[in-house]
Amino acid sequence: METYTLGLALQDYFPVIFSSLGLWAIAGLIKRIDPKLGQMALIAWLLVTIGGTMKATWIFTLAVTNGETNLVFFDKSLFVWLGIGFLFMSYAISYAWRIIDSNSPRESVWRWPLITTVLFFVIGAVLGLPNPAVDAWRFLFLGVMTVGNVAMAVLLIRQARKQNQGTVALLFTFNVLVMFILAGMARTEQTVVMQWMSQIFNTLAQIAFWVGGVQLARGTVEYMAQKKKSTQTSDYVAPVSLEQAVRG
Repeated sequence: METYTLGLALQDYFPVIFSSLGLWAIAGLIKRIDPKLGQMALIAWLLVTIGGTMKATWIFTLAVTNGETNLVFFDKSLFVWLGIGFLFMSYAISYAWRIIDSNSPRESVWRWPLITTVLFFVIGAVLGLPNPAVDAWRFLFLGVMTVGNVAMAVLLIRQARKQNQGTVALLFTFNVLVMFILAGMARTEQTVVMQWMSQIFNTLAQIAFWVGGVQLARGTVEYMAQKKKSTQTSDYVAPVSLEQAVRG
């Protein structure tokens, strides 16, 4: 079992906080676009925050008890919480961007997210969910988490570029690239130095996500206002004077 210092355990909460703040900003934006999608985004925010907090608490508990207390469920369930959370957030963002582009909200926003979630849980149960000694179901939800996270990042980057927010797009790109770097670092020997490097990189990545989320939310609100204004201008019909009417 890996060992953690108290300082490292406390620092592990920081990436969770910054990631949660970024997702909260995005969820607030989606709620402003469509209340139903806002509910989905808020549930996604809650799932990801719970999963990250439980993982950090697992590390903290190991640190303060010198490894005597092992909250296995807090550790093993991480990919489930994050997998479904990022899946919901990706659906919510995708539907929200469609509303901005076409101004046509979907009638049944929960259909495909719920169908997909049930499907993954059924497959997970076949693979041994929730037995903590079986890794097969954890790998399944690790895949769900990875795909959901990348899909979310692509959607955010695309919208930022559409709104000419190049710096915001770079922040989200940095965030997702660091996630892949951390996945590679996790396969190396986990010395104290390596653990601190991973935590620092993760914290910087989540700060980038937080700042990007706040800036994208502000930019999207301005983008929507400008689009609405341009639509109203194009639909405007100048009044016809009496003289013009007679001549016509």
